[in-house]
Amino acid sequence: MRAFNVLLSVLISLAMGLSVFEGGLRLIGFAPTESITQFDERLGWKKRPNASVRRSTSEFDIELKTNSIGLRDDEIPEEKPVDEHRVLCLGDSFVLGYTVDRHDLFVDLLEKSWREEGRAVQVINGGTEGWSTDQEVLWYLKEGAKLQADTVILFAYENDIYYCGERNYTRYPKPRFNADGLPEPAQLENPGASSLSQRFAIGRFLSFLRSQVRPGREAELLSHGDARIPFEFGPLLNDQPPQLAEAKERLRGALIALRARCERDGTRLLICPIPSESAIHPAERERFQEGPFAKISPDDWSPDAPVDYFLSAASGLNIHSFDPRAGMRAAADDGPLYFEEEWHFTPRGNQVLAQLLYEELSESLPPKTAESSPPRLPQRSQSSEWPYWYSALVLLLGALYASSYRKEESIPSSYIKVAALLAVVFAIVLSVESLLGALSPTASGWTLGLFILSALGFITYKLGPRIDTILELLFAFVLRGHWYLMPLVTILLTIGSLLLVAASSPLIAPFIYTLF
Repeated sequence: MRAFNVLLSVLISLAMGLSVFEGGLRLIGFAPTESITQFDERLGWKKRPNASVRRSTSEFDIELKTNSIGLRDDEIPEEKPVDEHRVLCLGDSFVLGYTVDRHDLFVDLLEKSWREEGRAVQVINGGTEGWSTDQEVLWYLKEGAKLQADTVILFAYENDIYYCGERNYTRYPKPRFNADGLPEPAQLENPGASSLSQRFAIGRFLSFLRSQVRPGREAELLSHGDARIPFEFGPLLNDQPPQLAEAKERLRGALIALRARCERDGTRLLICPIPSESAIHPAERERFQEGPFAKISPDDWSPDAPVDYFLSAASGLNIHSFDPRAGMRAAADDGPLYFEEEWHFTPRGNQVLAQLLYEELSESLPPKTAESSPPRLPQRSQSSEWPYWYSALVLLLGALYASSYRKEESIPSSYIKVAALLAVVFAIVLSVESLLGALSPTASGWTLGLFILSALGFITYKLGPRIDTILELLFAFVLRGHWYLMPLVTILLTIGSLLLVAASSPLIAPFIYTLF
């Protein structure tokens, strides 16, 4: 019985330690991302009907909800009203609205603007995260055409080019088209649930560290001189790698199939390539040059190449196209259109695209019966939120400090000391944030990993000889089989260790005290 209690004590101790580490990693951004998709034997994957998930990062906090047919949209009547004009948007996560709520998504902004004018227009969101052009077209042929759209807009993105030639995207299989416009016969197999390691922050953190040491498998990397870049960046090169020739032929085959179906149904087809952030913001192009393309000459690649390719392919197939780059570049002078980490559209980016599409499409839609205006763009914010938080904390903590030490400190002195301490904390946090934003993805990843390891090393160093005492105490409880006390002991030792570190280091004390 005692041996069983000892084993139970060990297991509980390990579980508590891993739980603390898991929780900490989730707080700093390694939490697993909940997916809204499920396996589909024809498409590889698709959105689950009547599903709802929340996505929360340091940049946004949104909810993704689908209707009964798996679209991020309101319920759509099976029978289209006689006088209604339906616009169906095909695309990937940009169309799905992976980073914004629906009221900020260009699909919904378009519909709102046209309906406010009294136009009988419904804009349907057919976007799904991770899809490439071939999957979007195949979904339209199998399901989307049933929605009886009058206008179909295909929003293509640069990585569609490479993945139209691939049989897999991450762990999911995917379909492909032949160059003649026919789907390639293939039996897609269900990959099953994601690996256990990817369901926990610890597993994602270990994978992250491994990716910093080995950026990718050999088959996923493209050699260009001394540089090795992911294959999906190949379309950015001026000298296109021969491996992409087949992918382009298959993508063209998908466009042929989409054009044929739209012509048969009398549906207007429009292609609108979505430019990447580096094609709109010059600063992002410079960061990309310093990161993945550091060993590639600036004259050897162009962020505009993928958009130019889609426009050329559309022209060659006599498909109407729309290039939003000029309008987006003009609007980018007043604020960023893309998130830094997620590289998808911000609310402002969605509103800019909605306005451009509104101006491009409005003349071809049913006449308006009321005066309205296109989607209004927000003005660029001239200040961040941190000054408000700083001021509020100074007022609150200053008042608490003055009331606690009313005999020792004067009121002005209390506020000055609190303001100075908070200024140091805010300066460090903002400096680190700016540094990570300025670094390339690889460099910022190494910086974050080194920071975590340095923090653990610093705590271990400050505890010094007390580590022997901590281990001895844990060992004693384990030997006695007091498994029911292990959670309490682990928590108390963790808090006590942090307080000891804080007491021995006044510079790091403010950061640790904020935990309590």
